[in-house]
Parts: sequence; C-alpha cells; structure tokens
Amino acid sequence: MRSAFIVTFCGLFSLLPAQTSPQPRGTVHLYREKLEIGRLTRPTVSCDNFPVARIENGRVYTMNMSVGRHVVGTTDHPLGFFVDVEAGKEYFVRIDFPVNASLPTGAVPVLVPNEQGRAETAKLKPLDARYIEAGTCGK
Repeated sequence: MRSAFIVTFCGLFSLLPAQTSPQPRGTVHLYREKLEIGRLTRPTVSCDNFPVARIENGRVYTMNMSVGRHVVGTTDHPLGFFVDVEAGKEYFVRIDFPVNASLPTGAVPVLVPNEQGRAETAKLKPLDARYIEAGTCGK
C-alpha cells in the first residue's frame, strides 16, 4: 500500500508543468509627438502584422517584445521596417506624417536613436488603455 502511494505521489509531479525561465525581452516605446498634422487620427501600429495600438497625438505606449527580428508597421505602411530586438535593450519608434501632406495620411514608423527617443518621450503622456489592441507582439 505504501509503495502504491509513493508511486502515485511521484506520478503527480510528472503532471505538473515544468518551471521555465521567463523569455528574454526588449522594451519598445511607440510614440507620436504632439503636432498639428494628423492630430485627430490614430494610426494603428502593428508588430508582425498583429495590431498593437492606435497611437494618439502626443502619447507614448511602452511594451515588451520577445527577442528576435520583428516587423513594425502602420496601417499606411504595413511593411514598415525590421527591428532586431535584443534582451534588456530599449528601442524608440516614432510615428511620423509627411511634412507637406495636405491630408493626415501616410503615417510612417521611424526607428530613432535612444537619446533622441528618451528626450522626445519625456514630455508625452501615456497612451489611453482604450487604444491598446494587444499587449504583446505577434511572435
């Protein structure tokens, strides 16, 4: 009887999920400077073709992305650009509109240097939760 209990008890441990270490991630800041052009639009930013957030004018959204190559795009430029995310590093993606645009279309994601991105996002407010589509990237 005792050996049956021990075998059953040990068998229960094999059913428990193995503890895994958390996947390494990098931090990505998606933002729009407060500008007059396109101020009422909220272009959708996507990661690996999955919608992440609709970025408001003068707002920033910070998310964690898994390590590896990702495609960051917008509704106007779905191919956008590739970013190779490394563990523990920060990336700043600014959503720009063409300077001479008569209509607020053509939102383009631009990867900016960290120093510039920190300075530009310091004066921005966080994105409202209602505009967040998904908390993670597609992968």
